[in-house]
Amino acid sequence: MSRDWTQEELQNTSKAMKVTGHLGYEEFCEQLDKTIFKAYCKDADNNFIKISGPYNRKEEFEKQLQEHFSHLKVITVLSEEDIAFIREALE
Repeated sequence: MSRDWTQEELQNTSKAMKVTGHLGYEEFCEQLDKTIFKAYCKDADNNFIKISGPYNRKEEFEKQLQEHFSHLKVITVLSEEDIAFIREALE
């Protein structure tokens, strides 16, 4: 934000953002703390599938995968930082 907001201005803006279907201020700040993780999986037909999402911890993402994609065999879960490190190491 380009200026200092009062708490009242921030709360009013946050409420207006929520009403229009966007993240409120608190949710936005929470999203900033998350990391994008990528899961590399295989299905029953041995097709390779990549699923990604923002989470605070790798374990959170793995739990969601188990609950919602139990039919997939998870090969590994990596953060974007992990992937960048591996790419650099291979160069």
